[in-house]
Amino acid sequence: MEHPTHPESDRVAGKVEALAALFPNVVSEVLDDQGIPQRAIDFDLLRQELSDRAVEGPAERYRLDWPGKRAAAASANQPSGKHPTLDTERSLNPDSSANTLIVGDNLDALKLLRETHAGAVKLIYIDPPYNTRNDFVYNDDFAETTRVFRARSEHVDDTADGRFHSAWLSMMYPRLLLARELLTVDGVGFVSIDGNELAQLGLLLAEVFGPDNVVATIVWVSNLKGRQLGAGGPAGTHEYILCFARNADAIAPFRGSASEFNTLMPAVYRRSGYPVKQDARGEYVTKNELYNTNSRFNEVTAPTMVFRIHFHPRTGEVRVSDVDDDTEFPGFVTAMPHANHRPNLRWHAWRWSRAKVLTDHEDLEFDVSGATLRIRTKVRDVDGMTMKDVVLGPSTMSGQADLDALGMHHLFDSPKPVELLRTLIAVTTSDDDLVLDFFAGSGTTAEAVMRQNALDGAHRRFLLVQLDEHPPARSDAAKAGFASLADVTIERMRRAGLRIHADAGANASDLDTGFRVLKLR
Repeated sequence: MEHPTHPESDRVAGKVEALAALFPNVVSEVLDDQGIPQRAIDFDLLRQELSDRAVEGPAERYRLDWPGKRAAAASANQPSGKHPTLDTERSLNPDSSANTLIVGDNLDALKLLRETHAGAVKLIYIDPPYNTRNDFVYNDDFAETTRVFRARSEHVDDTADGRFHSAWLSMMYPRLLLARELLTVDGVGFVSIDGNELAQLGLLLAEVFGPDNVVATIVWVSNLKGRQLGAGGPAGTHEYILCFARNADAIAPFRGSASEFNTLMPAVYRRSGYPVKQDARGEYVTKNELYNTNSRFNEVTAPTMVFRIHFHPRTGEVRVSDVDDDTEFPGFVTAMPHANHRPNLRWHAWRWSRAKVLTDHEDLEFDVSGATLRIRTKVRDVDGMTMKDVVLGPSTMSGQADLDALGMHHLFDSPKPVELLRTLIAVTTSDDDLVLDFFAGSGTTAEAVMRQNALDGAHRRFLLVQLDEHPPARSDAAKAGFASLADVTIERMRRAGLRIHADAGANASDLDTGFRVLKLR
């Protein structure tokens, strides 16, 4: 649809652009009469740019703000008006499966889930549409907010600075507000994003979940050869995965298998060089000595953690005494705290308290050499390793190869790699935890959950949401006869489940590779 040009509007827009070139920090966004974001000038900031003194203006406070924020927040509290009904034709083993795909708008779905699944979701992974100059690859229908996006894009010429932040934030805000209510107390979430909205998403997560609950920014090297097309600057090689938590104090370290990490990402994870040892309690490795390597923990800052440790090599008995107590115990070898080289200090503190040394000394290795005693902590999780905040291995090409392996070549653009999501699932969930993805796309999350269950024997469940939207007319999905993008998701889950079930062999009977399809009406 073409829109008539208005000379006066064009002149104003030209002046805005001229001021933006001189003072880029004064450019803001406002909503016009139709609720469409438009570039505008913040005159208070402009006055400040033209003055060497602080000018009067609105009261300042630290916050993320944008046009349409209040309306976006209010939309999270409005009733859905939708009801789920079982779609038996598109379901697979619905009577026995604990997995679910909801077909419909994800804002409606989240409102319904708030009533049924509050505090029940252990892991949320979402891959929302990226806010780029081009139209969304994944043409989800974000209700009123998307209409704003589309209406705005019809009015803004191709030379504008990509999409407006306001509309994208208004789309994400109510969904994150609802998502927070679904997480368990120790639940975590991951959001895939590129650089266009990284800063805004970080601030938005801090507002919704609290700044202390924005846990990490993971760098995913999605295309190591670099994207050669684009504007100036370096060739882009990576995207980001922002991690958040309902309560960061309640979550455990993201522990996984060191051998699996090494196989998947050998450039990031080296094989452990620590020899595996054996004692009465099983296998262990030793990595660190017992003393605290940080010299700030010493007899002044942690006096109760500075003491002598005595060990009897023949009997295995362990004793402790004050650091200044020079009592000798016959047959015992003594370990003094590590010397502290800071001025006016003598000792490093131990990492364990006296009580823990006495009660848990079977988890300590006492290395006696003559009159010298060195103490190391035993690590029982021999193959365990904490996940790092860089992912280098699974790539954009890996995601496409996953679909190719299922005979679904190019039926969905830029799917996330199964191994990327499987790794996130492995380090954050176990048992029968529930995993939610309300931007389901091709269904990578469903396949990742099923594959991880097949590997470790757990019974995680997935809950996905995908819009029943027609694929683009000239897309491979349309040419293949798929009536909707949800049908692509369903077919991917069906094919992946069949393959995983076949690969499981004798363990297949314990795997849940089915799903219920609920249609919102």
